[in-house]
Amino acid sequence: MQIMTNSGVRLVRRTLGFLALGVGIAGILLPIIPGWPGFVVAIVLLGRRDPALRHMHVFGRRTLRAMRRSRVRQMRRLGHWLSAHYVGMRRSITPHLIQAEKMFG
Repeated sequence: MQIMTNSGVRLVRRTLGFLALGVGIAGILLPIIPGWPGFVVAIVLLGRRDPALRHMHVFGRRTLRAMRRSRVRQMRRLGHWLSAHYVGMRRSITPHLIQAEKMFG
C-alpha cells in the first residue's frame, strides 16, 4: 500500500472542500437542504487562507457593500439586513473555525 504524499493529501482536501462548497451553494439555492453546514466543512477543509476561498469572500463583501450603497431603497435595506446577519454569523463561527483548523491542521 502506497502512502499519499503531502501534495496528494492537499489535492484530496481541496477537492472535498470545493465539493462541500458546492453543497453549500446548492443549499442556498434549494430550500430542501441547509447551506451553512457545507460552507463550514468547506472552510475547515480548504482553510481560511485558500486563495479561491478568499477571492469568493472578498467578492461577497464587495457585493454587500454595493447593496448597502444602492440607489434603490429596498436594495439598501436588504444590504443592511444581510450585512448585519453576516457580521453576527462571522463573529459566532470564526472561533469555532479556528479551533477546527487547529484540530485538523
